[in-house]
Amino acid sequence: MDDIEFVYTVGMDETDLVRRLTESVSGVLSLADGSTAYGVPVSYHYDEAKNRFLIRLTDDGESSKLRFLDETEEASFLVHDVEDDEGHSWSVVIRGPIRRLPDEAFTATEINELFDPLRVFDEDIADLVVHVVELTPTAVTGRTTATGQ
Repeated sequence: MDDIEFVYTVGMDETDLVRRLTESVSGVLSLADGSTAYGVPVSYHYDEAKNRFLIRLTDDGESSKLRFLDETEEASFLVHDVEDDEGHSWSVVIRGPIRRLPDEAFTATEINELFDPLRVFDEDIADLVVHVVELTPTAVTGRTTATGQ
């Protein structure tokens, strides 16, 4: 390890953790079906008052996300960033049960207010259905680069 570059990280305090989660808009949702894992970048909204993460998913009728979602009892969600050329970074890992909310729970206007614009890849926009899922955290771990090394 003498030749490997490294930085120390420390636990994130509650104020910084909440700030990072409320200011960020995307992360990686990890789901599982038995021994097969599936990770996907998603847009999210952290609802601090209700202690939940609302995650927007789309489906064109052929999406693996929803099949994995239905099989996942406890999801993992990662929010992270590297902020500058010096490598100052932070990450938050959230674990907890996840469930699909009824499609009528949010209007299009509410979805637009809560989430960044929808990223469409090669799907036909007319074929997409937007779903909102809720992850209720049972464990939240935040780490950040230590200062003053």
